[in-house]
Amino acid sequence: MSRSLVIVHRWDGRPNTDFYPWLSERLRQPPAAFDTVLTLDMPQPSAPTIDRWVSTLTQTLGPVPDASTVFLGHSVGCQAILRFLETLPEGYRVDGAVFVAGWFEVARRWDALRPWLDTPIDFARVRAAMGRCVVLLSDGDPFTPDWRRNRQLWEEHLGAEVRVIPGARHFNNPREPAVLEAVLSCFGNRREP
Repeated sequence: MSRSLVIVHRWDGRPNTDFYPWLSERLRQPPAAFDTVLTLDMPQPSAPTIDRWVSTLTQTLGPVPDASTVFLGHSVGCQAILRFLETLPEGYRVDGAVFVAGWFEVARRWDALRPWLDTPIDFARVRAAMGRCVVLLSDGDPFTPDWRRNRQLWEEHLGAEVRVIPGARHFNNPREPAVLEAVLSCFGNRREP
């Protein structure tokens, strides 16, 4: 069975920023955990919209991605993945997702961010469409200083396994070992023979 990891970058990110190139390279090293690692180049990253980002996921992956797909979202990329998953047909399920610096509440609500915070998510549909759900939060994220509240919301809404990484801020480093470890420990050895 072919396995894919699809990465959706953060607000103002690109496939060549943050930890994405390093993570992609590490996951391609033998024995490769995934046949494909795809970091999407999302439209207008400095002004992301729900419609454009979910449409990009649909156009890239089709309305129904392969069931062995694993998603990795970073910040607003987490929101885009959740909103894509709620569009999947009933009864359809992907392998799972790792959400890095994911949020449901933030310290400062600027205008362009409001639709992401105010547009409801059908959590029952998302939960039904996703296998394992792992979330990495930092105890020092400047955008979500109330990480305890965000952890509680991830656990309540999606039954997520939440890992708090001390001092990781918003996970913007060129190397993020905790992200690699989460992907490999949760999804790295789930290949079919």
